Amino acid sequence: MLVVHVNSKIPDGTLNDIQWIPFVTNSLLLFYFIALAACSNETPTRLDQSSEEWSWELVNKFHHDSLAFTQGLLVYDGYIYESTGLYGHSSIRKVDIESGKIIQERTLPGNVFTERLARVENKFIQLTWLNYLGYVYDVDSLQEINKFHYDRQGWGITFDGFDLIMSDGSDTLFYWDAGSYEEKNALAVTSDGKPVQRLNELEFINGYIWANIWKSDSIAVIDPENGHVETWLDMSGILDSGERTDTADVLNGIAWDEEKQAIYITGKLWPHVFQIRVTGPENRL
Repeated sequence: MLVVHVNSKIPDGTLNDIQWIPFVTNSLLLFYFIALAACSNETPTRLDQSSEEWSWELVNKFHHDSLAFTQGLLVYDGYIYESTGLYGHSSIRKVDIESGKIIQERTLPGNVFTERLARVENKFIQLTWLNYLGYVYDVDSLQEINKFHYDRQGWGITFDGFDLIMSDGSDTLFYWDAGSYEEKNALAVTSDGKPVQRLNELEFINGYIWANIWKSDSIAVIDPENGHVETWLDMSGILDSGERTDTADVLNGIAWDEEKQAIYITGKLWPHVFQIRVTGPENRL
């Protein structure tokens, strides 16, 4: 049985009570994240006994802006689209995969901390962390065409072809109508009968919801029918320990190129984007 060690969940209500966060420096905010992780006291999340253990291999690696506080990735029309966070540094950007060069970028107001990104047809939807505000952009121009409000923290979001699926850092995923952004239902995520906390960046890949667990190098592969974690991918070691420059530079980017059947992985402040391939025991990708 594979054991995956993860850190403690942010205490319920903690971040909602901190109204002054948009006005503190990003250095203090990063210190806050690090301090929370140091207070970990939860038992490890375990791979279900009934699950398959998937492995992976490295296919390629590409340059990535090491100053990008990556919140999410997606692939569209041959390019990576990336959402970056931190107050005063939040953006949505179009990036050439091979070179890592930024082709197009739109920055957000200084009091906005953006999170994950999803695409629905000709629109990008970008979440914010504590602003409770979603931005909608035209996929070609990156011009803002709409905004909408929601009532929980924004962490991750993806599109399954029918609904948007979002995470708020808890053990629950929330389904939104892809047109109105209204919440339709919720899905509790469990592994070995236990709730899986701190669901963060999301990507929908071949019928499964992939979710990285905040402050870990683990990715949960979730069955959307029942919330059961089918397997875990342990990504520890994909980034050399010598290239980690800060406790905050954790895995936080999963992108799926359906046309090329390629998976891309990166993290906050990482110098590389990695292309991986799932290798077993049953290669479903």
